Amino acid sequence: MATHPSTAPKAIKDYFYETRVLTGRDFTVKRFATETLAGAVDPVMLGYIEKGKRFPSEALVRRLAALRAEPPELLLAVLYRDRMLYAFGRELRRALHDNAAVEGVSDADLAVQVARAVAALPDDGTWVSSRTWREEIARAVRGKARRADVDRVVALLRDKELVEVQAARVRRVARHYVASGTEERRALAMEFATIFAKSLLDKLSVPQRAASSHVRNHYLHIDRKRIPEFYKKLDDCVRGLVEEFACDPGTDAEFLNVLITATTV
Repeated sequence: MATHPSTAPKAIKDYFYETRVLTGRDFTVKRFATETLAGAVDPVMLGYIEKGKRFPSEALVRRLAALRAEPPELLLAVLYRDRMLYAFGRELRRALHDNAAVEGVSDADLAVQVARAVAALPDDGTWVSSRTWREEIARAVRGKARRADVDRVVALLRDKELVEVQAARVRRVARHYVASGTEERRALAMEFATIFAKSLLDKLSVPQRAASSHVRNHYLHIDRKRIPEFYKKLDDCVRGLVEEFACDPGTDAEFLNVLITATTV
């Protein structure tokens, strides 16, 4: 299977790290903070920012944008998105009375890994290298993906009968994932919260990228007895669209995460 760059959006931490590295091999965190950023941030704090453990101030982001010769609005939109995603995850975990991570994998990261793992396999069900596929799973989330995390995703997909693994080969059997059990429902809820936040920001903060997210809302009254029927038909319609438009991963393919929800209010 041909490898291709991850289409996961960059976080603000990635822009800081990328800018420092492109400045030169000799630019350590300390030198970049003191010389390039003129002491606008403590080197220790800059290290935390690059690791995603702290958020930079808006003033610091504007300074970074000036170094990159880019409009500050673009990087500020990334900062706002990251803050919103963090807030969504924190509040949802609090509402669920759960820890921030389950067996070393955050709920949101697990959901993203599962979605990308399925999408990384050929659409026609042909066999590909398990090693290459597992490397693609590890790249699904920026950062350090441990082997145990990848094993957990593979085991989940096999249990759901979405993939078939034989020795050093793997192929897709299906792509429609249905959460079951508290842990899987929690992961899917976390993913929906983060994707919904990104969709709103695409529409509000980054209008030139508005086409990357499709947001619609519909209202209707349904007889309570017919709600299961409605959910089934909705599920069937979305499944049909996904199967019709899905293609193999490649340089001309964009990873699209389709999440559907219908709820009483």
